[in-house]
Amino acid sequence: MNAPGPRTLAMPTFALVQAMVRAGLAEFAATSLDAAEGLPAALTAEAKRVYGRAAMPPWLGLRAQVLRAWPPAEGRLGELIRDFALTSAETFILGLAGAVEESHLVGLTLARLQAPAAQSRPAAHLAVAMAEALFGADALSIAGLYDHPLAASGVLALEGSTPLPQRTLRLHPAFWSLLGGRAARWPGCRESAPPAAGLLPASLMAEIPKLAAILGGGDCATLVLRGTPGSGRGRFAAALAAALGHTALEVPVSAWEQEPGLAIACRYARWLPVLRPQIGPGELWQPPPRSASSPDAGPTLVLAGLDGAVAGGSLMEIELPALPEAQRRALWARHLNDADLAGQAANALLSGPTITTLAAQARLLAARAAQPLGLTHIAEARALLGAERLRLLAQPVTRQVSAEALVLPPQLVDELDGVVRRCRRREAMWEGLGATLRATPGPGVRVLLVGESGTGKTLAASYLATALGAPLYRVDLAAVMNKYIGESEKNLGSLLDQAAANDVVLLFDEADSLFGRRSDRKETGERYANMLTNFLLTRIENHPGVVVLTSNSRERIDTAFTRRLDLILEVPLPGYAERLRLWRSHLGERGPEQTLCETLAGYCELAGGQIRNAVLTAAALTAAPGGPIGLGELLAGLRGEYRKIGRALPGQIERLDPAPPSPPAAAGPGAPT
Repeated sequence: MNAPGPRTLAMPTFALVQAMVRAGLAEFAATSLDAAEGLPAALTAEAKRVYGRAAMPPWLGLRAQVLRAWPPAEGRLGELIRDFALTSAETFILGLAGAVEESHLVGLTLARLQAPAAQSRPAAHLAVAMAEALFGADALSIAGLYDHPLAASGVLALEGSTPLPQRTLRLHPAFWSLLGGRAARWPGCRESAPPAAGLLPASLMAEIPKLAAILGGGDCATLVLRGTPGSGRGRFAAALAAALGHTALEVPVSAWEQEPGLAIACRYARWLPVLRPQIGPGELWQPPPRSASSPDAGPTLVLAGLDGAVAGGSLMEIELPALPEAQRRALWARHLNDADLAGQAANALLSGPTITTLAAQARLLAARAAQPLGLTHIAEARALLGAERLRLLAQPVTRQVSAEALVLPPQLVDELDGVVRRCRRREAMWEGLGATLRATPGPGVRVLLVGESGTGKTLAASYLATALGAPLYRVDLAAVMNKYIGESEKNLGSLLDQAAANDVVLLFDEADSLFGRRSDRKETGERYANMLTNFLLTRIENHPGVVVLTSNSRERIDTAFTRRLDLILEVPLPGYAERLRLWRSHLGERGPEQTLCETLAGYCELAGGQIRNAVLTAAALTAAPGGPIGLGELLAGLRGEYRKIGRALPGQIERLDPAPPSPPAAAGPGAPT
């Protein structure tokens, strides 16, 4: 019926199809409705306006004009007609489903033709009847409509659970709009612009021409980009789309799965779809299958984290590398206008987009405080970045601990300073080393602090974070652990991904509860605990950030994890010199004379946390707020701490009390004996 080969129409394809649909519907309605109905005439008038040329011929003349120039070669609709090899009758049905979404007259006419059924979209039986009446008896069958590539690909949906003839045809309004050449837009989706220069690793950007050739040639249907949140995966997708001559379109996974026609829409709108499925450890995500009878919809990009798997044929995966230190320094310098400050800020392993955000926030904080921009403002901005997500599974430790506030043995302080130096050089340590070490690079630093309660392990972790200018987050085990199998791994994976994205220091207090020894027992609970430990061992080993663990005993930590630790530091109970410094450091200007502090340090073998509690109790008992703390208040605080551990106050300290406790009063007459 239709001549082969693309033709050039005297008018745009979309306008001609619009006129054809309205004129054909008016012709059919004129023979089916009462002569007094005004809808056919109104539709004919609308068809003439859409036609937009000289006098529009009557239906038979318009149909002849269409058939002579079929198939058309112009516009997105012309491209779709050629891709699906549509006849003019099939195009009429497609156009009818589209026109009802934009013309109330089309909707009113279809509702009248389908009365008493209350529906404006065309039913399958009505669409087939119209095609037969307007284009010939062999135009299309209902079964043919159901099996048609337009329906199989999701472009034309047959909705409803009624028998097939009564199901309604639906074309997404956004699809019809983009076929008309209008500004392409799909509800719920967002177009992404290519990134500014310097935001992504130069080595990765150099891969774009090669990847674009692979995707454009059809050799790869799905490209998976793996990385942490904020690593620039979306920006790289936008740059890759631009190299293909497309626009990156961020598509919700739910829309991609529920609207199969969106994949075909991407072909004609020149979109490169970008999906962000939430895939947990041990989970597999598979994109919905595409119809073999529809044209190739083009490649799809999937942005994933470090866990889980993506299924599909002709699939390729790329893990985004970290931004090199030189690029980070250049980016900080560009935004801060201070080379020295940029060099210090560049120690943090942050992505280009994250650095841009932090620099802007730091400038605002400095302006608000009316101060010159400095590292403190950058540290404050880092503490705010991503806090709402990290707080779901961890709690921020906001204390700033300077070297003066850290009272530990000199050897341990030197070891902590060594940890700080290692963290600052964690990228460059591999340079010039042997082939074996260069084959296993990793910027992560894992430190275990072992010591009794109150010896200052958490304070030492705060000192490390303060020296690095990084936020410190204590892992909330109650929020992380979940009774449902697999949920704890998801929580930990999400926490580690977010911590890596912001390069925060993670603190696992009482780490033996998570990294304890595995058992050989076969009960379900024991097996699950072992699986969780195995997952943690792998993820912590590959984590690029700084992780600090504390435990009261290193014997409780699984030996497999001990081997993966970079450093194990013993935090001992304070000796006399440290206890004296602790008393003076806690009491400050409100403390008593030096000799009393020396006596307390000599006879009260307490940990730093216990000394802190005793001083706070004494401060609360002073006669005046902020007043000097005397011997009586200190003894009261000490008695409370010794009662906690079930011991009596040392006799040498008890004898210092100028007012010893009074003996109990004698029993009076009649008192019980």
